[in-house]
Amino acid sequence: MKNKPDPTDSSLSEKMAARIEVKELGDPAHQKEITDAIEALDGVLETKIEKGALHVSYDPLTTTEKKIEQAIRSTGTIIKPVTTDTESAHPDLPT
Repeated sequence: MKNKPDPTDSSLSEKMAARIEVKELGDPAHQKEITDAIEALDGVLETKIEKGALHVSYDPLTTTEKKIEQAIRSTGTIIKPVTTDTESAHPDLPT
């Protein structure tokens, strides 16, 4: 019988960071709607909004950047058509 993996075991998890630029973040209520939609996804570890961009730290074994973008779009937010940065994390997000 196989044991279920322990999510707290750091050897079984990996962290990625994405920087996603949006056209307009709007007021604080809309920003909260965006972060709530992202944080509702399994695997999202932390979100931060800074300088017109969303910085998301996530577990790529649980979710994908595409799912994060879909969650953002579900709030009516338009993502800028630029390449997202998955190589460097925001300095305040855990890596």
